[in-house]
Amino acid sequence: DANGALQWTKTYGGAGFDYGYSVQQTTDNGFVIAGYTYSFGAGDANAYLIKTDNLGALTWAWAFGGNADDELNSVRQTSDGGYIVAGYSKSFGNGKEDVFVVKTDNAGVQTWSKTFGDSDIDIARSVAESSAGGYVIAGSSKSFGSSSEKVYLIKIDANGDEEWAKTYGGAFHDRG
Repeated sequence: DANGALQWTKTYGGAGFDYGYSVQQTTDNGFVIAGYTYSFGAGDANAYLIKTDNLGALTWAWAFGGNADDELNSVRQTSDGGYIVAGYSKSFGNGKEDVFVVKTDNAGVQTWSKTFGDSDIDIARSVAESSAGGYVIAGSSKSFGSSSEKVYLIKIDANGDEEWAKTYGGAFHDRG
């Protein structure tokens, strides 16, 4: 509660390792959690999206990904009632790890997924809906510029198509 007294605790997942990295309260007073799972899905780690009610009871859970590691670092409920999630994928894309963005409907069913990046490591750490429409993703990239990580900022439209991408940083590692 507001004073820090424990209201309830819940665990989610299966027999393997399961991690939650981002949580947001939803418009129905439940919660949505993004992370990754070794318990469910097709490959090693799979992107994992969980929805609960206001008391933490599981409403639904989905695993997304391919045969390699796919992880989610950020989730936000969107103005259409669905969800936008971002992280990285080793299963899809052009490089070692690529920014992985998934849009779902309000039941967590995947509407579309996209990857962004090039031949090296590109990771999303945060995603938000843009007031101008579409979404903005922040993370890091080793694919563009020097061998050190750069802040990687990507603007995509409502269908997940890239509008622009920029990198920022100096000679040392920089992360968004």
